[in-house]
Amino acid sequence: MSKKDQYEVKKFYGIPVVNDNSGGYALKMGADGKAKIHTWRTGKHTKGKYRQPGQLLLTENNMMVMIVSAEPMAFKNRHSEVPCQRFLTAEVSPELLERGRQIFSQYQKEL
Repeated sequence: MSKKDQYEVKKFYGIPVVNDNSGGYALKMGADGKAKIHTWRTGKHTKGKYRQPGQLLLTENNMMVMIVSAEPMAFKNRHSEVPCQRFLTAEVSPELLERGRQIFSQYQKEL
């Protein structure tokens, strides 16, 4: 593959979210009652632009995810992560982002 066919790849750490009753967002809890960190990446056909943590993305299965962290990813390693479908312009509240960052911090300690 030539250099011109390559695109910038970022890896995203995020937590699935659901709409709450007040028009905001809430963390989607697993069967164990805990929110889990998952990873995605930008793909060749990902729509929209990543701006900052707290922004929402849609997965290829139309799940809404709050981005808690992003980092560059080597183009050659991109197949280790699932691409996201699109970045949304919506963002979560600062309080929910902070909660997500605490969960992410715990996740990093467990790696």
